[in-house]
Order: sequence, then C-alpha cells, then structure tokens
Amino acid sequence: MASSGGDNIAIIKKNIDSIYDRRRAAVYALALKWSANAIRYFRSHQGSDEYWNNQTKTAKDEMFTKAFIEGDIIGWFMSHGVEYGFYLEIKDNRANEAIRPIVSIYAPKFLADVRELYAA
Repeated sequence: MASSGGDNIAIIKKNIDSIYDRRRAAVYALALKWSANAIRYFRSHQGSDEYWNNQTKTAKDEMFTKAFIEGDIIGWFMSHGVEYGFYLEIKDNRANEAIRPIVSIYAPKFLADVRELYAA
C-alpha cells in the first residue's frame, strides 16, 4: 500500500528537524571547543603576567569562559569572575586588557568552523 502525501510530509519534517538538532548540537560543541581554547590560552599567557601584574592570583584564577544556547543563539563568551575585572580591562586606555585580544583570536576560528559546518 502506498503511503499518503501526509505521511511523506511528516517524514520530511522529521528529517529536517533531525538535521537542525544535529547541527545545533555541533555548533554548541564548537562553542565549547573554542571557549576552552580561549581560557587555556589566557591561563598559559597570564601565568607570566602578560596582561597585568597578578598580585593576588585571584583575577587570573577566576577568569572564565562559557558556551551557551539561548533560544536560537549559540555562542561563547569570556569574563572576569571578580568585581574589579572590568577595571583590569579598561585601565590605562586598555593597555592590559585580556578579553578583547583573546576573543579576537578565537571568535573568528569559531565562526569559520560554524560556516564550514553549514556549508557541508
């Protein structure tokens, strides 16, 4: 017995949903990968006080990255876990900023991977 047009539409919709879910998971995995690379880079460079004089080690130890999914938005960010982190970033006309230079390295790599995923 031949399947109805409605059955075919349901199968196609299920396949599209499955492709969407797999790509969404893949983009989140890429966000996890590049956020981990960014924080690893920061820790390896700030260990020698590249960005600022690490007097208490607290600011260095509490810097973090996080991948996220919020609705249809998937990405990652880098942030200080200390209240004065903002001042570390802007002090002396951003002479010792860490977040922007590191995100400038890793965000394009993340986006290139996402573009490659969607080109496939």
